[in-house]
Amino acid sequence: MRKIVLLICFGLGIVLNSFAQKQPEVLIAYYSQSGSTKALAESIAEGAKSVDGVTVTLLSIDQVTSQHLFDARAIIVGSPVYNANIAPAVQEFINSWPFEGRPLKNKIGAAFSTGGGISIGEELVMLNILHSMLIHGLIVVGGEEAEAAFGASAVTGEVPFDSGKAEDVFLKKGFGLGARVAKLVINFPEVHN
Repeated sequence: MRKIVLLICFGLGIVLNSFAQKQPEVLIAYYSQSGSTKALAESIAEGAKSVDGVTVTLLSIDQVTSQHLFDARAIIVGSPVYNANIAPAVQEFINSWPFEGRPLKNKIGAAFSTGGGISIGEELVMLNILHSMLIHGLIVVGGEEAEAAFGASAVTGEVPFDSGKAEDVFLKKGFGLGARVAKLVINFPEVHN
């Protein structure tokens, strides 16, 4: 009798597992030396997690594998500003993405950045990340509000934002970006490969 019960449970498990669908994944990859970009990445992850039906993976760029990129339905990349440019490590990360056959085509892409001052290059960094995503065939999106049109950004070193950390006004934009990307992943599944 015990064997029959075990076989029935095993068979039921297989049937139920075949009906279960893997939740779409939002990958958030960042590079951070001071912790500001990581804090913004965490806010973006919280925003994405606020949407039911997605899995969120938050990793520094040195932890991201090609499999992470393949598995994700959305890729959100963040960099601090380096002389109005993407951090060299982030550019190297993007340059390592698989390109042959454009396997990242039709995934959703978004960007975020942090900088030490107002007008020091946050928008340039986000646009450069988005340009690279467009080359790979990603469908790029900006943030939830007009003040986050290119993605989410934070100023961490100029008055009145000179606390050395990402303040709530910027973390709110990050949350909005994460939530928007996650909603798009859920609402437009047919766009993805």
